[in-house]
Amino acid sequence: MSSTTQPQTIDVPEMEDTHYGIGVSHIGEDGDLIAIGHHSDRRTLAAFNRHMRTFLGLANLADDRSATAADWLPALQRKHCIFRTPDPADCWEADWTWVADWCDSETPGAQPVTLLRF
Repeated sequence: MSSTTQPQTIDVPEMEDTHYGIGVSHIGEDGDLIAIGHHSDRRTLAAFNRHMRTFLGLANLADDRSATAADWLPALQRKHCIFRTPDPADCWEADWTWVADWCDSETPGAQPVTLLRF
């Protein structure tokens, strides 16, 4: 007899790395990045930039040394989510360590995050 486990809320999701005190990871399949918390634009972009250098070996976010932080400001999105374990019944989630379900800031258990959409 097989047992199925239900998704569980994750209070502290495992990120790929921490830069300047900010947990950072890739999210989704388009190369987007997520950072735990709402920090200043400069600090958040610095963490994302360092992640691209150390995790992927790129020169910076754009892999273009002439790119500036101002080029990336429109791509930042401050949101809230609840992190949870993947649903074993959902084949799309099978390879992920965690899933972020977007929600309002007032939702119980909501965590502030910052996204960088490519």
